[in-house]
Amino acid sequence: MTVDRIGERLRRYRRAAKKTLNQVAAESGLTASFLSQAERNLTGVSISSLASIAKSLGVPLNSLFDQPQQPQPDSHHGERVRYTIEGQPLAYERLSSSFPGNLLNAVKMNMPAGYQSELIAHEGAEFAYVLSGHIVYTIDGHAYPLGPGDSVHFDAGKSHCLRNVGEGAAEVLTVTTMPLFGEHPGN
Repeated sequence: MTVDRIGERLRRYRRAAKKTLNQVAAESGLTASFLSQAERNLTGVSISSLASIAKSLGVPLNSLFDQPQQPQPDSHHGERVRYTIEGQPLAYERLSSSFPGNLLNAVKMNMPAGYQSELIAHEGAEFAYVLSGHIVYTIDGHAYPLGPGDSVHFDAGKSHCLRNVGEGAAEVLTVTTMPLFGEHPGN
């Protein structure tokens, strides 16, 4: 039995939803060109982009890739499962737990030097706090350079992307109201 790569899953769910690349792009805040590359496994897709795509397709995010569960309210350093999304150089640690009605979703991201995310806009608010390294968030065309201890909080409906401009890996705590885990309907 072969396991579908993420691109094949994206294409299969898009076709099952009877949507074009342009429709999903308009609904997810991504470009049709980026989605086409993602479906052909030519580019990686971040967790926030996958969450936007899943919402557009009407499927739970965890149907696109596996994420660790976090049923308990506490999360301890050294005990969390570090995970990646196929084709994506970012590594994540899930920090927030799951419960019906949850509005906040938190992850710690580890970004390699030179990493740059895709440009995205999605519902809700986003907050990022730099734990280590140097990154730049670009929001609606304005660059916000951030170093350790710096943060940014913004309307995630504005087009945004981030990149690691440091010489080494960067660690960033990100909290968003966007459903990143999709374990509960309405979440």
